[in-house]
Amino acid sequence: MMLKILLKNASEYLAEKNVEDPSLEAGLLLSWLIKKDIGFIYAHPEMILDEKQEKAYLSIVERRGRHEPFAYITGECGFLDYTFHVSPHVLIPRGDTELLAQSALFALGQNPAYFNQDMFRLREQETYKVLDIGTGSGCLAVSIAKDAESVLVDAVDISQDALSIARKNATRYNVENQISFIKADFLDENISLPGEYDLIVSNPPYIPSKDIPSLMNSVRDYEPRTALVAGEDGLIFYRALADRASSLLSRSGIIVVECGYNQGYKVRDIFADKNMETLLLKDLSDINRVVTARK
Repeated sequence: MMLKILLKNASEYLAEKNVEDPSLEAGLLLSWLIKKDIGFIYAHPEMILDEKQEKAYLSIVERRGRHEPFAYITGECGFLDYTFHVSPHVLIPRGDTELLAQSALFALGQNPAYFNQDMFRLREQETYKVLDIGTGSGCLAVSIAKDAESVLVDAVDISQDALSIARKNATRYNVENQISFIKADFLDENISLPGEYDLIVSNPPYIPSKDIPSLMNSVRDYEPRTALVAGEDGLIFYRALADRASSLLSRSGIIVVECGYNQGYKVRDIFADKNMETLLLKDLSDINRVVTARK
């Protein structure tokens, strides 16, 4: 079947399934499958796929029609300047989290492009110790290890499957020797971590359990609950981190965390109540998306 017919049928099918921007999605799926850029596809509408390719395309279009995330279908997702392996065992990296990564890099003495916010900065030193809580795909740990100088990262996650994906990403970008992967539950009071971290970074679960039914299908039905839900009010990880900040941070250490669209002031106050100096950073939608605190 010719590409133009496949694309037309796929676009109509995705539209019926209420997939946002169905024509674009149909084109991107085909581009990924046949390893040609989208421009090539639209420039060759009469190209014919063989039977095997056609069946494969129809299969992934059906998956997208069930609202399975595009990133899980392709097995990868862009974040900052990198492309990360992902699977249903890890949260899909989001654009919002790039602000968290940029804030962390600024704290470590870097100057990320387009970052123009007030932010704490560590003093210059020979080596920085970083803790990434809930590393998931490793997008934060790997980006920090890749873009910052003289950094050693401890990347913690409760899921062994997630850590396997994170290790794969670390190997992909040749930073596996800078990152130690630790399987642990940060909410476990008996967790043992080295401490004396110069920077703690985290995009923890922060969705209140009562909000799960209202999430988009692609999130609610496919992404791991352990990476999404955090108790009744969504704040349990921030409280745990604030409680342990004094024992985990170095003398002038900094914490940088992402939070939900309506949680910024609450998260800030959790750290402020521990006598920490705090700042709120806004994302491109003018939402308080990142909270940073220092001793």
